[in-house]
Amino acid sequence: MRRRSLLSVFPAAALFAGSRAFAAAQPVTIGIMGGEIDGTFMRIATDLTSVLNSNELRMIPVVGKGSLQNIGDLLHLPGVDLALIASDALTYAQANHLYPDDLSKVQYICKLYDNDVHVCARPEIQTLADLQGKPVNIDVDGAGTNLSSRAIFKILGITPDFRTDEPTIGQDKLRRGEIAANIYLGGKPIRLFVTAPAGSGLHFIPVPANEALEKVYLPGGQLTHADYPTLVPDGDAVETMGVGVTLAVFGWSPGSVRYRNVVAFVDAFFSKFPELLKPPHHPAWHNVNLAAAQPGWVRFPPAEAWLAAHRPGATPTPAAAGADTQAQFDAFLTQRGVQHLTPAQRDATWAYFQQLRAQGR
Repeated sequence: MRRRSLLSVFPAAALFAGSRAFAAAQPVTIGIMGGEIDGTFMRIATDLTSVLNSNELRMIPVVGKGSLQNIGDLLHLPGVDLALIASDALTYAQANHLYPDDLSKVQYICKLYDNDVHVCARPEIQTLADLQGKPVNIDVDGAGTNLSSRAIFKILGITPDFRTDEPTIGQDKLRRGEIAANIYLGGKPIRLFVTAPAGSGLHFIPVPANEALEKVYLPGGQLTHADYPTLVPDGDAVETMGVGVTLAVFGWSPGSVRYRNVVAFVDAFFSKFPELLKPPHHPAWHNVNLAAAQPGWVRFPPAEAWLAAHRPGATPTPAAAGADTQAQFDAFLTQRGVQHLTPAQRDATWAYFQQLRAQGR
C-alpha cells in the first residue's frame, strides 16, 4: 500500500528540503483526525494540541466526519498519523471488507473514553420502540453516530425513518417538531445538549441494556441532571449504553521518519497525561486508563514498551515516599486541580512529578 507524502501534495515544500537550518527549526508534526467541530472527538484532539504543542512537537487537529471516515483518512489522507475511532467502526469495516488490504495498518496507542448514546426526543416519545417509522436524525453518512445508530436499531428490530443531517441541524429540526428524535454519540457532557433551552419538552429516552446489544456496546451509562440540567429532571438519571473510543495510529515502518515522529508523540502524550486531567480540558480524560487494552486491536509497539517501562511498581510509588515528599506531591495535585485520580492515574502522575523534581521544576 502506498500513501502520498505531504511533499507530493505541497511541492513547494520541496524547495526547503536542502536547507539544514530550515529543517532543524521545524518541530515534529503530527496530524490527528478529530470529528465534527462541536463534537467530543474534536474537543479531545484540541485538548491534545493545547497540552502537547511545543518547540519540539506540533499537533495539527483536522475536522472530520466521524469514525468510519476517520479510518479511511488515517489510511490514505496525506499528513494524518492519528485518528479517534469508535471501536464498532473498525468492527464494521472488517465485517464489510472495507479497505481489506489496509486495515492491518491500523493500530492503537490507547483506549480513551466511552461514547454515550444520547437519544433526544419529542415529549410524546418515551421509548425506542416509539420511534418505529418515525423520522429520526442520526448524523451524516460515515459518522460514528450514523453507523452505531443503524446497528442498534437493527439489533432491536426497530425501523425508524432515518435522516442524515448534521447534529446541530437535526437538533433545530427536533425543536421545530420536524423529526421525532435526534441521536448523537459522544463523551458527556455534549455541548449540543448542554445548551438546549429549558421548557422545550425535549428529553432523553433510555437505551436499556440487553444481551444482544451487550455483544457490541457497553452497558451501565447514565445521563444525569448534572450533565444536562435542561433535559434531565433533578434527581433523575437516564440509562444508556456506550461504545469505546480508541486513539488509533497508522502503523508506519519502524525506523521511518513518520514512525519516529509518532514515538515522540507517545512519549510526550503519556508523560504529560496528568495535564489533561485539569480544567478546562474535557471531563472524559478522567475516564482514561492508558494501560487498558482494546480487544481486537494491536497496540503500537512503542506505546506498549512505554507502558511496560512505566507500569505501577516500575518506579517508586507515592506510598513508598517520605512524608515531606508525599506532602509536596499532594500540593502538586491540588495546584493542578487533579486530586481525585484512579490508582493508575495517580501512579502515572507520580512518575511525571518525579520527572519534574529531577529537572528542578
